[in-house]
Amino acid sequence: MKSNPCLLCGACCAYYRASFYWAEADDATPGGVPVNLTQQLTPMRRAMIGTLGSKPRCIALQGEIGVSVHCSIYPQRASVCRAFDASWIKDVPNERCDKARLTHGLLPLRPEDWRDPDDEFRPAA
Repeated sequence: MKSNPCLLCGACCAYYRASFYWAEADDATPGGVPVNLTQQLTPMRRAMIGTLGSKPRCIALQGEIGVSVHCSIYPQRASVCRAFDASWIKDVPNERCDKARLTHGLLPLRPEDWRDPDDEFRPAA
């Protein structure tokens, strides 16, 4: 089984601001984003600590970018994180994923990065 390339990357979590509707946090929604990992952005929006400023890195991102990473709150992550698709995970590129990766010295993902090397390629007849 091919490993998920996102678990080797983490660039999006260290490039973009992760902001979301305030009620996604666990002080309003049980099981939501841990409020202690957020900061108020506007009266209606919160952001993950660490994602504001010129050198963002989400407080929930664990590990070394480009080597091995994971989200420490993955089951509780915000909708903005859930909605972010890595390039080619759904058979289409994502320019935002590519941009974050390039900023961290990583090449953009390719379709083959999502394929199991043990799968035999058989062209359509």
